[in-house]
Amino acid sequence: MSSRNQQERMGTAGYLPRGGACVSCRRRKMKCDAARPVCTQCERGGRSEDCEYLVGQERSTVQILEDNISRLEARIQELQNPDVAQTMPVNLHQPYVANGSGQAKAAPTSSHARAVQDPPRHVAEALLSGFLPYASEMGLFLNIPCFHASILQAHPIGHQSRPAPALIYATYLWAIRLSRDPSVKAYESAYLHRATQDAATILSGSHPNKILHSIQAEVLLATYFFANGRFFEGKYHLSNAVSTVFSARMHKIRSSEPSQQQVASQSSRMPSPRDPVEEGERIIGLWTVLTLDKTWAVALESPPNFEHSMHALATKVDTPWPLEMEDFEHARLPQQVRTAATIHNFLGGVPTPDLGVSSRAIETKAAILWERVNIFARNCGASSFFVPFAWPSNPSNCCLQSHLADNTLQQDLSPFLQEFTNLSALLDAVIGRLPSLDPQAIVRIQNAEQARRFSVAYTILNAAAIRLHAPFALSGRSETSKNKRITAARTVLLMIVAVRSRGDGYLNPIVGTAWIEASQVLFEEVNSIRAIRSSGNWNGGASHHSPPDERPILGLIRQAVGAMTDYSVNIPLTSFQVGRIQETLRAM
Repeated sequence: MSSRNQQERMGTAGYLPRGGACVSCRRRKMKCDAARPVCTQCERGGRSEDCEYLVGQERSTVQILEDNISRLEARIQELQNPDVAQTMPVNLHQPYVANGSGQAKAAPTSSHARAVQDPPRHVAEALLSGFLPYASEMGLFLNIPCFHASILQAHPIGHQSRPAPALIYATYLWAIRLSRDPSVKAYESAYLHRATQDAATILSGSHPNKILHSIQAEVLLATYFFANGRFFEGKYHLSNAVSTVFSARMHKIRSSEPSQQQVASQSSRMPSPRDPVEEGERIIGLWTVLTLDKTWAVALESPPNFEHSMHALATKVDTPWPLEMEDFEHARLPQQVRTAATIHNFLGGVPTPDLGVSSRAIETKAAILWERVNIFARNCGASSFFVPFAWPSNPSNCCLQSHLADNTLQQDLSPFLQEFTNLSALLDAVIGRLPSLDPQAIVRIQNAEQARRFSVAYTILNAAAIRLHAPFALSGRSETSKNKRITAARTVLLMIVAVRSRGDGYLNPIVGTAWIEASQVLFEEVNSIRAIRSSGNWNGGASHHSPPDERPILGLIRQAVGAMTDYSVNIPLTSFQVGRIQETLRAM
């Protein structure tokens, strides 16, 4: 039988299999001959591009486009009628799934679609009570008492006296993440969906605090994604926060440069702050965003969104260092204070009246130094002067300068040594501003929020010291640098043990990067000790000391891992980081 006769027979009743017609003919209820690649009806009607055939339960391009259009129309309707939208359920899955027989059936909405709305008052209070004590570590920079009162107001979501919807959803998202109640956690995906959707449109809305609340929502979403190991999404929301901060000129608050003051008054998208608290929120907000940008750039080994170059005058930060929020509540930032080049003065060691000694300022300075040290270490790694070589026979007498006696080598290393000296001095200066160098004393600070912030800053500063001394220690050029790395690594682990003794339920997961580096330094020391013992070359030096013992080091690591594990609950990134350390520990 000819091919044409086959096509004609297929076009007659009984020969075309059920469902064999193309999508276009099916939709128009027309007889289809199922000719490939384009059926006769579509070819005659000029619809060749619409002629599609489905296999099994796959969806056609037309269906996908129609679904996308439906979702866009629903989103437009939602934005135009926000009061109605709050009661609409958010469907996070396809409404139909295939059963074992290949037939489509309705998916159960009870588990796959959750209504995103205000939780009952008692539930909201319970969620916030688990979130707000640790909120600043997720990046909440707003005044917590004011924020707490506004989010619990009886007005519906979208009312201008309450936080912007995106911020409300992002707050409850984090609160749900921290909850251990399965019935509460079932709503996490729905709140995540609404938080991300509303964050994308908040700046086009009419909320009076839309700019500040947009930055705050983006920060909470960024830290949420980072904590869950979803780095691409975290970087996206952090980038949005950085962009909005500079667009709103929050880096020019209290600028002492007259030209900048004039520009800010003409082009700022935010009105003047109504009171010291609102100004404090903006100052803290700027530094919160920049701290996140610096720390996660180091953790993810990627460039930050904000580069503070002396030549980038358009983005030079003039805003003063942040005070504690209670200082802003009591109007302790005098009205006449004006500042300029805040970061540049700090890195250049230029004395300024704005000392920046609050826990927030020290945490920010630690983040800035961590990033600068990371750049320094990377540049050293690209230099041929830091290739490893054998340790001297008497390493106890080895110091940084003893391996640099050659004038040519000193000259070539001069830029590295100068930067090393400057960064080392800055690290020492910031560490000297801590309330104590004893981890146990830091965690005993009465204000729990400040105690955790100081502990995170101290951890980051020691992580920076580990990286700063790495080029000289790992190349075998300095026994002093080697010992300083070990001391810094021990301090990092002693800090987490001390923090856990306080009983707090959450700690900023950025410290996990420092935990891994500190543990690696100590693992290397254990291996070094074992190599010395197994070689039989240990002579104890002039003091005839016994060979070093690795057991105290391994004991500290095990103790620290136990403390770290308690902070991995509900935080996938921390769980992964602790798992890496445990894996190495088991192999030792």
